[in-house]
Amino acid sequence: MKRTISLIIISALALLSWWFQDIWKEAPIIQPKKDKHFPDYFMENFTLTNMDINGRPSYILRAIKMLHYADDDSSELEQPRIQFLSEQGDWTITAEQALILENSQQIQLKNNVQLKREASAQQAPMTIVTEYLSINTETEIAETEYLAQVTSRGLALTSKGLVYDSRKGILKLASEVKGVYETTR
Repeated sequence: MKRTISLIIISALALLSWWFQDIWKEAPIIQPKKDKHFPDYFMENFTLTNMDINGRPSYILRAIKMLHYADDDSSELEQPRIQFLSEQGDWTITAEQALILENSQQIQLKNNVQLKREASAQQAPMTIVTEYLSINTETEIAETEYLAQVTSRGLALTSKGLVYDSRKGILKLASEVKGVYETTR
């Protein structure tokens, strides 16, 4: 009987000590930070060629560095250069940084963005300079809400916002448009 009572007392003390230990457990002073937006892979000095339905290159993307993030399937690029190859005339876009969103059809370029369209039989060369430009690689439409400078033969424009449809060769200026047009004599 004494053994049973002793065993019960020892068991009760063991349970009480376990319970007190759990109650008095201190939270760590520094909470570990869980950063979900962390690059899962990267590439340096790469070239990516995208093909159209007929197997011809539609655009070529180059950059000195790319970081890919698994949490939102986005990619950040340093010094991207995108060259669109088109029957209406090739055009090239450069910037200091770019963000490729999840669906990879939308590219957001920022900081010293320059779009240059080469001359073709239908159109004169054109340059657009802005701080931000969003491009849909499927529709080949570039747009911005920022101040943009457009230059072409004898033409210099500034506009707050624009949309450039490269397939149709149409440039729509949004607001606060100012320009100079020089004619040849």
